[in-house]
Amino acid sequence: MSIAYDSKIVVSRYKHLQARLVCYTAEHRFFATRTSPTVLNDSFIMTTTLPDIMPAVLKEANCSLPLSLTASVNRNGAVTLTVNPYTTSSADSPFFDAITKNLNQSFPVGDNPFQVFREAATSVELLMHNLPLSIQPHEPSYLVPSFLESISNAIDVPIFGARFLQPDPAKGVKKRTTSVVVAVDPPLVSRFSESIRPFSCACMVSPAYSASKSTQSRKCWRFGHSARLCKEEAKACPICTLLHHRSAHRCANQSCPNVGFEYSVVGCCNASPPLCINCGGQYASFDGTCHIHRKVLCVLRPPRDQDIPNARYTGLS
Repeated sequence: MSIAYDSKIVVSRYKHLQARLVCYTAEHRFFATRTSPTVLNDSFIMTTTLPDIMPAVLKEANCSLPLSLTASVNRNGAVTLTVNPYTTSSADSPFFDAITKNLNQSFPVGDNPFQVFREAATSVELLMHNLPLSIQPHEPSYLVPSFLESISNAIDVPIFGARFLQPDPAKGVKKRTTSVVVAVDPPLVSRFSESIRPFSCACMVSPAYSASKSTQSRKCWRFGHSARLCKEEAKACPICTLLHHRSAHRCANQSCPNVGFEYSVVGCCNASPPLCINCGGQYASFDGTCHIHRKVLCVLRPPRDQDIPNARYTGLS
């Protein structure tokens, strides 16, 4: 017995579920960035100690909210704290100043302190394709009002922001259409179908996946785009750049002292030497030692012998 599915309904429900997941995770997170993005050597120590340090700060401030939280540190040195599912980040916002002060006092930050914690954005970005260039306003400040009115008239959904996918008009002079990224409230994403007709023009709609120069694709392991936007057909091995799974680098020696028989440990033996796809160095493509990696982050990573062993990504599969 075959079951027929309406593709538009499936896509709509998928977008709605995706938006709910984004909203759920974002509304429980708040983060603090460094004044200047910097790789942290003590990131492992921070992620393991902050869940105990921060509750002490909240207790001292007479906070009556649940104290459980988790911490993470990204490659730019930004700290993200996630509270439990029954507490939103906005409830902790009165304590952001005290938490930030304690964070800067608990770890060596020098002249590059953490900025005050902020709530994670809860809006969802959607990409609208095939919009005629004629709708492009003369002033960038007119973009949001014009799209706010047109989208509201088309599907009765307000937007919080809008920007051109390609911000440089000179790069699109030879094109007939353009793409615009709009920010909407997650529960309202389901009202967008695969295409809508603002400005009396049919345009395709899809989720927008942000990427920066420091974004590394987990498909080809190069910088500047995410895996979702990667144009490579096959996934490359992050350890040696060949087209196989990283598990192929598990050591054949069952008594491997580096536990290479159980996990894909980078460079555990001469049989599987690592190779960086970005610079050709003798280390994995995700290793922060790569000079291309350091360049896109605009920071200089200290020598490897100064690293904290447990803080570095070991390449376990």
